[in-house]
Amino acid sequence: MLDIEFVLKFLKENRLEGEIFYQEKEKHSLTIYGGEVEKYQVSKEQGIGIRILKNNKQGFSYTTDIKNVEEAINRALAYIDYMPIDENWSLVKEVEAKDIKKYMEDPPVEEKINTLKEVEKKIYSKDKRIKTIRNVVWEKICENNKIINTLNTFLEYNYQYQYVYTEVSASDGNSERSGFEFEAGRTWYDLNFDNLVDKVVWKATSLLGAEPTLSKRTTILLPSDVASDFLELLSDMFNADNVQKNKSLLKGLLNQKVASPVLSIIEDPADERSLVPRAFDDEGVKTYKKYLIEDGILKEYLHNLYTANKERRNSTGNGVRLNFKSLPKIAPFNMYIKPGIRTEKSIISSVKDGIYIISLMGLHLADTVSGDFSLGIEGLQIKDGEFYKPLAEMTIAGNLKDLLNSISEVGSELYFKGNVVSPLIKLEDVMVSGK
Repeated sequence: MLDIEFVLKFLKENRLEGEIFYQEKEKHSLTIYGGEVEKYQVSKEQGIGIRILKNNKQGFSYTTDIKNVEEAINRALAYIDYMPIDENWSLVKEVEAKDIKKYMEDPPVEEKINTLKEVEKKIYSKDKRIKTIRNVVWEKICENNKIINTLNTFLEYNYQYQYVYTEVSASDGNSERSGFEFEAGRTWYDLNFDNLVDKVVWKATSLLGAEPTLSKRTTILLPSDVASDFLELLSDMFNADNVQKNKSLLKGLLNQKVASPVLSIIEDPADERSLVPRAFDDEGVKTYKKYLIEDGILKEYLHNLYTANKERRNSTGNGVRLNFKSLPKIAPFNMYIKPGIRTEKSIISSVKDGIYIISLMGLHLADTVSGDFSLGIEGLQIKDGEFYKPLAEMTIAGNLKDLLNSISEVGSELYFKGNVVSPLIKLEDVMVSGK
């Protein structure tokens, strides 16, 4: 283990205010291709990030080598001289807590290999139109972190999560389509491999023969996975750093209507249903449940200590580090749209004419400052409550504000497969451009 006590002693003896972020990370990865093991790898990394505050300036450095700890401290001190004065840097004071979880052990590696091989076989046997499987990949991430500072703070927490994913291609002789799907959970036994098979085959085959339909205004359904991607795009708009830098569509709109009254967005890191429940963030701030949007009204932005200090308020507990090599940024730990009443099946059956979106393309190009977007879509036409025919080569364009206000219903089924998740959402009167 890197010498945390040495760093803490050095900082205190030199009357420096500082923080140590220690991380141990382990990653397991298994890839199956063509019925054989293509890769099995276990990698481990440990490191320490050192943050020093002096004269309202901040210096930062990190190391993975126990022999270079003192050198890392000196680098952080040297960097301070070049940093601007900013009174908003701070550390948490006098907090001591542990959040150590125990997880069920994985089955033997051989069992995991056989399971992934079986997934590959089931995909091919599920539908003869499946022509290739890129691979079947399982990964597990385990982390143990400590936050220690000179203000009598000591925090320790761990977590793990696993996921399995695959990508396949299908052909009917006239057209080809691909499908991607993943499953996630805290342990191996949380992964639903049969669901993975069913969904990836359906995604690849359901769009075979797809063609554009006539341009029109229509009802749009975003199923859980697509709606989750859409919500992840929106998450940037709640980032207080973006708001303070005039880089958010939601700047200056607190306590105002910004979406349909059926929409409520919650951020709750401590929710035990989440993939990685968190009692405190990566700065040591206690997390809590908060409404970002409640019944269409904007209620809150996400803050870390720095952005909160700029507004003389408390952090929302959303200080997030990518790893020990980075300083805290802002991100949601567990953000989701509050579920509605009806199931996806029930909502689909109620649609007289609409489109069920399977793929949204170009989300990363949407502008969360102006709100303007133009997205490619693929999906299934709904006619009288049933899937009618596959659609492709179509676009939806407009402004995110209008899209948020067009939401007419939210589904009841919510699956915690990541840090940003959503049930199905239904949108009305959306302009779709086709042929």
